[in-house]
Amino acid sequence: MKNIVTTIILTTCMISSYSNCYAQTISTADRKQFKQEFTPQEFSNESYYVLYISNGKVYNIRGTEIDENVKYARDIAIQPGSADCAIIMKKKSGAEVKGDKVPSNIAVLKNSNKLFDAVIKDKKKSEILTLHYTPNGKRLIVGFADKSVRFFETKEYEPQGSFSTGVKPQIITTSENDYFAAVSDGSKVEVWNILDMNIRTTLSFNADVTSIAFSADNSMMAVLTDDGTATIYDTKTFGVKDTLTGLGKGQWCMFHRENKYIAVVTDENTILFVNLKDHEDTVAMKSEGGVKKFRYCFDYSKPDVEYLIYTNGNNMVWHQITGLKENLGQILLEGVNSKMNEWMKKRDDESMDEYRIRVNDETRATQQLAFEHELATSLAGDMINSQNAKLGSYNAGSELLQVSFDALPSITLGVPKEEITAFSKVKELEFTNTVYALNEKDGFEVIYTEVLNKETGSKYVYDNLDRKSVTSMALDEGFVPLELIQQSNMEEMILKDIREKVMAEAKLENKITDHTHINVNTEILNDVDANGKNILNYKVNYNYEVEEEFIAQDDFAAGRYKAEESNAAMSMLKIVQEAFSNDFAQYIKAGKRIKVKVSGSADAAPIRGNIAYDGTYGDFENELCYKNGQLSKISVTKASGITENEQLAFLRASGVKDYIEKNIPALSDMNCEYQYNIELSDKKGAEYRRIGVEFLFIDTFQK
Repeated sequence: MKNIVTTIILTTCMISSYSNCYAQTISTADRKQFKQEFTPQEFSNESYYVLYISNGKVYNIRGTEIDENVKYARDIAIQPGSADCAIIMKKKSGAEVKGDKVPSNIAVLKNSNKLFDAVIKDKKKSEILTLHYTPNGKRLIVGFADKSVRFFETKEYEPQGSFSTGVKPQIITTSENDYFAAVSDGSKVEVWNILDMNIRTTLSFNADVTSIAFSADNSMMAVLTDDGTATIYDTKTFGVKDTLTGLGKGQWCMFHRENKYIAVVTDENTILFVNLKDHEDTVAMKSEGGVKKFRYCFDYSKPDVEYLIYTNGNNMVWHQITGLKENLGQILLEGVNSKMNEWMKKRDDESMDEYRIRVNDETRATQQLAFEHELATSLAGDMINSQNAKLGSYNAGSELLQVSFDALPSITLGVPKEEITAFSKVKELEFTNTVYALNEKDGFEVIYTEVLNKETGSKYVYDNLDRKSVTSMALDEGFVPLELIQQSNMEEMILKDIREKVMAEAKLENKITDHTHINVNTEILNDVDANGKNILNYKVNYNYEVEEEFIAQDDFAAGRYKAEESNAAMSMLKIVQEAFSNDFAQYIKAGKRIKVKVSGSADAAPIRGNIAYDGTYGDFENELCYKNGQLSKISVTKASGITENEQLAFLRASGVKDYIEKNIPALSDMNCEYQYNIELSDKKGAEYRRIGVEFLFIDTFQK
């Protein structure tokens, strides 16, 4: 008997307990079906772009075969930010092989039909079992039958490391931050730190593993088994955080991007969202059968509209997600952290003694709680007065009256016995100065309110301000030692001094005016590394703005992209250079990790014809970048020139990278990761042509 021979082809394409307690069901009216001539068996997508396999061939959503040379396909993955895809395909020629020792290689399909030579040369020649692109699109991960997992960069698909597992990798998935790869043979799961290529943990299960997923914030990993159990792990320790049971056949799972729900295929008719903070809150998406797995589809231009994509017989289905509650705890935590970062900075009008009195460990904790109450109350709005209040039981011994609401936990008011009869008309109660907090189920609750009985004029106070904050643990873990914050403040002042010096010189040379404003700031951030260790990162950010009527003199002219063509940009970059040549040189340490985000923006003025590009920053072919926050690819070459505004924005960002590499050469000794960010405005005007840069030094301080 002949064994299956496999190959991967890369192609650039043109173009239950819960089952009975659903809180709500998403209507099939929210579903769009696209009937296909061929029955989809496996599929992958990048945003709205979808490719699927049917009987060994690959088609797009219009039913067009992508290439006649692609045959015997059995698995597919589209590269994030791209229309490129990887396909596992049985080889047409059936050479005799022994065991799992079979030829395997990756061939590249470009320019529609041109097959290039293999770029992966594997001496072991082991059968390919699975493949997976990392979420940042930079690496393709391939699992082989010899229990090896191998990584390939996605420009030339050259090898980039590997590890050997104790299981045959039938399933592989990775975390958003590129820290972890989870590998499973169906009975065990190995979690690997893919930065250091060492194993973090091995997990065993009594039922077959069907799916593994990481949350978008990288804090959780879910393992789903076919007995309908989803086990949620904390990725800091990989201890069990939660267990969900009764999830039907447990066929496939993914976390929702806001990290509050997990979605599970419970049977061929149902995808169920379960609230991880309140398991009674579930939302079911009903199909007409055939659902095996799904993928998300987001449109960053319409952040409130999101879909699941899945197959249903001969149909590809887009099913809109509705009815999910916001992750209030996440919103609150981000808001409090943002306000605390500003509050802890030294003010320009403050002496050091005044600053130390205002900001210390005691005032810091008090201010944090105050911000939490302020933001929670702002999020809740006047929720209590929009509810139907009901009078509950009265305890004559303690003289406490219970008041309940439609969608808020009840409160108790201290009401003397002789006044209780005056509470017969609940509509006469008015609630003022109400303060809200979040409870363990991520819902609002009242922790302070003043109640006026309008019938009698009497006032009562409900005061539970001393309750334990449900977000305090996360906020406490995010505390940065005060001495480091003070150090960061001092260094920000140094940056501002450098800024004033550089800008004064530029003004004397008539390069910029008083109407150019350069912003510099520093921040120390808590993080956890891939081995579960608490670390502190240091962020240094530079950006600028020019008042609109003065842009023509100070900043980029239309169609210009070189950094030296903007006096404002060059002034900002000179501040960067001087800072890292002096006081900030202490953070440049050979071998340490640093992430550098280089940014460029462009307005909506149309490009008529072609703007010449002289190749000063090199040619870029399918370079990964973030465009308005969404991972994408971009190409700019000397031969093709510039025809799109996004290319101008990209070249402006490239100019930042070029300047840094030439003028801060010590960074090249670090483990440096660059990320391109481009912003495209839908408005016209020079105020939308900018550059910026952010440095994030990883694990800079000892916590």
